[in-house]
Amino acid sequence: MEKKVAIITGASSGIGEALAYQFGKEGFRLLITGTNEKRINAVSNNLNKYNIDHKTLIHDVSIENDNKKMVDFAIKSFGRIDVLICNAGISIRSLFENVDIKIFKKLFNINFFGAIYGTKFSLPYLEKTKGTIIAMSSLNGFIATPTRSAYVASKHAMQGFYDSLRLELLNKEINVMVISPGYVRSNFRLNTLKSDGKKEGPSSRDSKKMMDPEFLAKKIFIGYSKKKRNMIFTFRGKLAHLIKNWFPRLSDKLAYKEILNEKESLLKNN
Repeated sequence: MEKKVAIITGASSGIGEALAYQFGKEGFRLLITGTNEKRINAVSNNLNKYNIDHKTLIHDVSIENDNKKMVDFAIKSFGRIDVLICNAGISIRSLFENVDIKIFKKLFNINFFGAIYGTKFSLPYLEKTKGTIIAMSSLNGFIATPTRSAYVASKHAMQGFYDSLRLELLNKEINVMVISPGYVRSNFRLNTLKSDGKKEGPSSRDSKKMMDPEFLAKKIFIGYSKKKRNMIFTFRGKLAHLIKNWFPRLSDKLAYKEILNEKESLLKNN
C-alpha cells in the first residue's frame, strides 16, 4: 500500500516541528515548509535520523503563488496528498489604536490567507484520497482577549471558514479538523510582533505551565485517526469555551483580567 503524504506548513519549530516527527514516525511521507531555511534544514536532519521520507520547501504562505508551488511540488515528489496541516502563523500584541494597519494585514495574510491558499490548491488532491485538513487555530478562535485583536480576528476567521468548508465537503468525505490549543512551549512568543512590526522577544509568562508540543502532536494524531471535528485542549480551555457560550459577560471579565495580570500587560497604562 502506498504511504500517505502530509504537508506541514510552519514546520521549522514548535508545534509544526513536533507534528513532523509525529506524522513521520507514523509512516507518513512529508513535505515540511517554512521561511527559515536554517531551521527547516535542522528539522530535516532530525527526520533523516529516523529515516523518514520527506522533502523540504522554503516558501511564504502569505503569497498565493508560493502555495500553488507547494502543492505542485508535493504532487511532483509524492504523487498524492492525504493530509494538509495549516500550521504557519504569527501573533501581534498591541492595543488596536496603536497598531500599524500594515502589520495587522501582514498577520492576516499569514494566519488566515496562508491557510486559505494552501487549502484551495490542495482540495482536488485531498478529494482523491478522501484526506484531511488540519487547521491550527487557538482558544482565541472562539474567545477574544484584549491586546491581541489582529490575532483573535484571524483565528475567528479561520474557525468560521473551516466550519463552513466542512459542510461543503460532507459528501466528498474530506475531514476538516480545527485544533484549538492554549499556551504551548515554543518560539511563537519570541516571534510575536509589536505594534510597529518589531519582534517582542522573550516573555515573562511561565513556560512550565504551557503545553508540551510533542504531547500536543501525539494528541492531534490521535484526533486525526479518529476523524475529530474540533479539538480543544486542557480543562481550562474547555471550561473557557463553556463559559463563553453560556456566560459571555463573565467570559469578558475573565479574559480582561487574564491579560491585565500579565507582567508586561499593555492594559496597565490604558
